[in-house]
Amino acid sequence: TPKMMHLRFGANSPGPSPYYSPSSTPVQPIRYPGPVTQLHPQHKRLLGQKRTAERWAESWDPYCHLMTEKEKEWITRLQMIQLQTENPDLEDYYYQEYYRRMEDKLVEEELGMRSKREPPKLFTPYITKTEPYTPVVHIEGSLGQVAVSTCYSPRRAIGAVNANPTHGSHELFVVLLEVEEEDRMKGKVLAEAEEKKAKEKTRRKVQNILSQLSLLFFGRETGVEFLSCLMFSKGKKLISRLLPFLDQAAGLRILTVVTSHIPTLMSRDMDEVLPVLYPSLRTVISMLTFSQLIVILKNLTSVGETPEGPGGLLQTCQNKFGLSLLYALLSQGERLLSSGSPLDPSIGDFETWTDTIFQVAGELSHCTLVEPLLLPSNLLTLFCRYLDKRTVHQLKSNME
Repeated sequence: TPKMMHLRFGANSPGPSPYYSPSSTPVQPIRYPGPVTQLHPQHKRLLGQKRTAERWAESWDPYCHLMTEKEKEWITRLQMIQLQTENPDLEDYYYQEYYRRMEDKLVEEELGMRSKREPPKLFTPYITKTEPYTPVVHIEGSLGQVAVSTCYSPRRAIGAVNANPTHGSHELFVVLLEVEEEDRMKGKVLAEAEEKKAKEKTRRKVQNILSQLSLLFFGRETGVEFLSCLMFSKGKKLISRLLPFLDQAAGLRILTVVTSHIPTLMSRDMDEVLPVLYPSLRTVISMLTFSQLIVILKNLTSVGETPEGPGGLLQTCQNKFGLSLLYALLSQGERLLSSGSPLDPSIGDFETWTDTIFQVAGELSHCTLVEPLLLPSNLLTLFCRYLDKRTVHQLKSNME
């Protein structure tokens, strides 16, 4: 019996000679009449385009030469490592659920059949790490993150989040804009009930700003509320715009903080933003009583004093904002004294006032003054009350 030959396919397949041999007389191809072999020109052009497209599609690979074989092997190995999981039901839940549903569907479709096809599954064999992993050395300037990423230690994005995202300075400025807009709308004719409701709404918003400022900056030490806010440019601008909407007590509190810590505020004012506070503080000063004025002046002139002399007052006189604030306080005192209205002074207020005038006059006549934001017209009248003509003339030439 003849043995059956094993057929092999592929590159090692034998030639066609063992199975058949071509005939010695080649078969002549069938020839059709001329008109049958002629194609329509459009049909011929379409066939040519199709053959060209097929040859181009077989020969062209859009991804060729992008990676070497070694790089492809490395990427494949890296992906296989990253796909490893010890708890697939927990870490790869959706993938496992997808294939479970596919299996149930196949079972329903092939119910009653003897053989059941095995559904395709992604098999990721566990690769044992033969080489021990050495932790990456942290490089200076890498912000605590690893400088190099590997499949075992991928680099993570640094999470820069706001520590207090709910209440920031931006939200306070937004509320303040609403308050200013409502204040501009006051000119419109409103009913008495509507006007009362609008005032109450504005008051609540201002109180909300103050409470948020307390959460952000204040409460660290008794008596220095608003000081932390005044250390920043945005805080100074916020306080200057908020002051017109505060009551007299809150405005006096801010003025007290400014005058008590003016050397610190001036030394921190690199951007020279302090002058934005002057118009609002000047309005607060114009509403002071004589006793309140004496307390504020005492804070301003005694802060930073040394045994050698009033160093804080000298620094104040050489700063545009500090000198303008001092002039505004002295001008308010002269206005109160010349108004003729009862002052209701406390014990020792007039003595303190007189001592302050002589102290300020002595400093103003000997130091180099900067140009103030505003020079009140009644200052020389004030100095003429207490000083001799020579000193007044020297003060006038120095101030001008």
